[in-house]
Amino acid sequence: MYLTSHSGQLKKNMDENDKGWVNWKGITVTSEHFSEAMKKEDLVYLSSDSPNVLNDLDATKAYIIGGLVDHNHHKGLTHNKALEFGIAHAQLPLGNYVKMDSRKVLTVNHVFEIILAYLEKKDWQEAFFAVLPQRKGAVPACLPVSTEQNQPGADSDTCDSVQNGRATSGALAQENKQLSKLKYEEQGAKTSEEMDGEM
Repeated sequence: MYLTSHSGQLKKNMDENDKGWVNWKGITVTSEHFSEAMKKEDLVYLSSDSPNVLNDLDATKAYIIGGLVDHNHHKGLTHNKALEFGIAHAQLPLGNYVKMDSRKVLTVNHVFEIILAYLEKKDWQEAFFAVLPQRKGAVPACLPVSTEQNQPGADSDTCDSVQNGRATSGALAQENKQLSKLKYEEQGAKTSEEMDGEM
């Protein structure tokens, strides 16, 4: 793991607020820019604006997670930076596995944790759901977002067509079908009781 461009305001903030950084283990801290610290052909800039989808991690590559506040008015900044430096770029396969209520731009720490989870589980869907916070409103890509996922007859069998997420998504689909059926039966029983009470 590398922390590059460690100079100027970043270094000053860390020196003032987290002096323990000098004792960090397993991380190379350098004032060099990433384009100087590593060979261009070994780099992949992760950006949600990239048209390339990352399906697997290559152990010979270094993946750049941009350490910046990427607000809406900075849209495309990380992708443009990759183009500017002439290095490869890609986005995590979030859209293949997850539907969210909010934008698919993730925080730096979420991207880092998702990559670690993927390396451990070798399953993108499991990695995404292990890390993404509930406030993002994330559901498997094969399920509709919001309350529709619990409606009877919702088509959740398409989960099984997603690679690397079959067991998890298939189980989720089955669970949602069972919940839908149970709610449907409960509503039917309730209606029947109400009718008995009126008679």
